[in-house]
Amino acid sequence: MRDSKGFTVAVPVGWVREDGATGVFYRSPDRAALVQIFQVSEPELSPLGAVQGASTYLRAQTTGYQEIRVGPVPGVAEAGELVYEYDSAESHGRRRGVERVFVAQDGRKWAVLTAGPAAEWTLTQAHHAAALAAFRPGG
Repeated sequence: MRDSKGFTVAVPVGWVREDGATGVFYRSPDRAALVQIFQVSEPELSPLGAVQGASTYLRAQTTGYQEIRVGPVPGVAEAGELVYEYDSAESHGRRRGVERVFVAQDGRKWAVLTAGPAAEWTLTQAHHAAALAAFRPGG
């Protein structure tokens, strides 16, 4: 899907696009799952530093936050990834998310964040893999 905000990404059929203060969101019809795309605007942050900072922020701001994993992405240069869970009314309990920050072909840092009910983690991982595989900056 080509987005007016300057990128192409794959999202499940039927998901609804929303502009937000923190990027573009694609949400499942029941709002239990999402894909969020945004640019990392802080030039001093490495991709790993960006996801480490996201974890620190989420820990302070998010009910029931639990960091599962944060670190570099094996086999991917200039990328960091955070996996976490938190309490979510939209997901009717625990929501698990994965945020990957990377330097794209255009030289800019982008984040692809995918989240859904913790019990549906395998499906969330599939949505994340599809979004990453299809992501292209520049629309």
